Parts: sequence; structure tokens; C-alpha cells
Amino acid sequence: MRPSTSPQVLLGVALVTVSATGCSGWVGYGDTYYRRRETPVAHEATYSFAQPGAGWRPLSQKGTQVAWYHDGLDAVIVLDSQCEMHGDSSLEQFTDHLRIDFREWEVLSQEPITLVQRDAVRTIVLASIDGVMKTQMEIVVVKKDGCLFDLEYIAPPRSFESGRGDFAKVVGGFAYPVRGG
Repeated sequence: MRPSTSPQVLLGVALVTVSATGCSGWVGYGDTYYRRRETPVAHEATYSFAQPGAGWRPLSQKGTQVAWYHDGLDAVIVLDSQCEMHGDSSLEQFTDHLRIDFREWEVLSQEPITLVQRDAVRTIVLASIDGVMKTQMEIVVVKKDGCLFDLEYIAPPRSFESGRGDFAKVVGGFAYPVRGG
């Protein structure tokens, strides 16, 4: 019997990575996340995405915008954004900022891609927090219209490849800006 990682533990790992860029208090509907209306905060965005498919269930936790957990893979998918307050680093530097709190961080591959008609970077990382839990991540970072987006797939190395297609669906359906939200 293989050990299971709780969704809270994996989401905790995800929150470590998105905390460098994240906001909280967002409201989502189906395949779109809308900025909050109760405050005039200018650094929020409305964006949409594709659903990852069977086996993924939505997670809701303070500090996350969009997240799913897959029991069979012990994996999470997390989407996050921040507008105007993120500075002006390169996409590679923004990706490297996500390593905060990780003791080990080994970049296995990094390649330029195009997402929402902008340059983006896709990075595959093997990481651990305090050397305890090895995790593998696929991270896509893109900037558009003053907003920075992190799309992340996080799984144990043993199940990493099995969920990448579901993450590709989410990324393939990513759209920004979304009008009317």
C-alpha cells in the first residue's frame, strides 16, 4: 500500500509556492474566477480556464484562487494571479521566486512557450521542503496587461506523469482578460 499525502499537505506545498504572488478572497464560478466586487482593489483580475477532468475535485482554502485535488494521484493543480504589485522581473526570475521555503529545488527543464498570446515559461522542478517530502512540479508563468499568472501542477514523482495531461487541459483553456465578470 502506497503512502497517501493529504490534500491539505499538498495544498500547503502549493501555498508555499503561490504565497509569493497570491491574493485571497476570490469568488469562482465554474470555469471562471472573478475579482472581488466588495472592495475597489485594483490588483485583482478575472480569468478563465478549462476543467482538469475526471478525478479532480475543487479545493477551497484561504490564500488560493483556484485549486483542485486528485485522490488517486495525490496531486494538486493551483492557479494564481497578481496584478500591478509584483515587480518587473523576468519570467524565469518569477519562477525562481516560487522556490521560497523549499530546501531543495532542482530545475529539470525550462522552456519558453506562448500562452494568452504572450511569452510564457514552462518549468519542471523536483523539490522538497526540509528534505522530507519530495514533490515534482510543472509551473507555467506568464505576464499580461500588468498581471502575473502562475499555473502549477504538483504531485509526488511516482504519479507526476499521470496527471500532466489534465494540467495541460487547464493551461490550454486559460484565458485572460475575461470581460463581463
